[in-house]
Amino acid sequence: MAKNNGRETFRKIITSDELIAQINPENIKLMERFLKNFATKRSPKSVVVYRSNFLIFFCWNVENNDNKRFTDIRKIEMLDFFDYALSELKWSPNRFAQCHSSLSSFSEWIENYFDEEYPTFRNLLPKIEKPTKEAVREKTVLQKEDVDKIFATLEEENRIQEQCLLALAISCGARVSELASFTTDLIDEENTVFDGLFLETTEKIRTKGRGVNGKMLTKYILKDMFLPYYKKWLEVRKEIMAENNQEHDYIFITKDGSPANSDRLRDWMGNWSDIVGQPCYPHNFRHYNISMYKRIGLEDDLIVYLTGWAEGTGHSMISIYNDVTAKEAEWKSLGKLKNALEQENTNNN
Repeated sequence: MAKNNGRETFRKIITSDELIAQINPENIKLMERFLKNFATKRSPKSVVVYRSNFLIFFCWNVENNDNKRFTDIRKIEMLDFFDYALSELKWSPNRFAQCHSSLSSFSEWIENYFDEEYPTFRNLLPKIEKPTKEAVREKTVLQKEDVDKIFATLEEENRIQEQCLLALAISCGARVSELASFTTDLIDEENTVFDGLFLETTEKIRTKGRGVNGKMLTKYILKDMFLPYYKKWLEVRKEIMAENNQEHDYIFITKDGSPANSDRLRDWMGNWSDIVGQPCYPHNFRHYNISMYKRIGLEDDLIVYLTGWAEGTGHSMISIYNDVTAKEAEWKSLGKLKNALEQENTNNN
C-alpha cells in the first residue's frame, strides 16, 4: 500500500526488465511503430503513459496468455486481462478507463493501417465494458482557516519557498505541472489587468491539452495575494542560486539550486497534510481558487476567462471545482425574500 500525499493507494507492479525482454517481438515492433506515430500528435507525457499501459498488458500476456501476438488475442482473453486488473491490480474505474483507451487507440490504429497484414483483426475494446467511474478517495475541501494555518506554520519554520508556492497555487489555480514551469521572467509587477487586481503573465505557458505542445494559455494571478511571498522568496532564491553557481529563471528550486520538478512540488504540498490534519494534494488548491472566486461573487464568465477553460465547457467546469455549499453561498434573492416577509408582516399588523 503506497501513500500519495497522505492518501493511501494500492499499487502492485507486474512489469520488470526480465518480463519486458520476453515480450513477443512482433508486439514490441507494433507498439514502437504506433508510439512513433502517436508522438507526432500528443505530448511526450501522453507517450509515456501509453507505453506504460502497453507494457503492463504485454507483461500480463507473457505470464498469463502464452505471449500471444496482439493481433491474435481473443475477446475472452482481453476480458481476462481487465478482470485481472480489477481483482489483482485493484485498478480504480479511472485507471481502468485509461488503459482501456490506450489499448483501444492501438487497436484502431492496427485496424486502420494494417488491414492487409491482419485482415480479420478488429478492435475488441468496445466489447469490454468499463466500470462506472466513482470517487476512490475522499476529497479534501480546504477552508480559509486551513490555508491560513499552512501559511503560518511555513512562516514559523522559515519555509519561504513553500509559502511562495502556496501563494501562487491559490492565487491562480494552476496545475502542479504548470506551477513547476513558472519562471521569473513571466512575472512583471507592472503588467496588470482587471483594475490592477491581477498580474498577467508576460507570455503564455504550456498547460494540459491535446497535441505535442498542449494548450498555450496566459495565466492570471491575484497580485496582492502572491507578490509579498514572491518578493520575499526571490531574496532567498538569489542567495541559493549564487552559492551553487546556478543560472536559470525557474521560480521553484531544489537545495542545490536546480529547477524543482512537479514531483518535488507535489511532495511539498503533501507534507502540508500534517499541518491541517487532512490530505493535501495539488488539486486542493485549484479547487480552493475557484471556490474563492465564487465566494467573492465573481461572474462565471470572468472565472472561465481567468482559468482559460473553453467557452463551451467552462461553466460546467466551475460546478466541478466549486466547493462552496448552498448554505455557504451568498444568495442575493434571500434579501428579496426577507423584504417580502417584512412587508407581509407590516400589512398583517
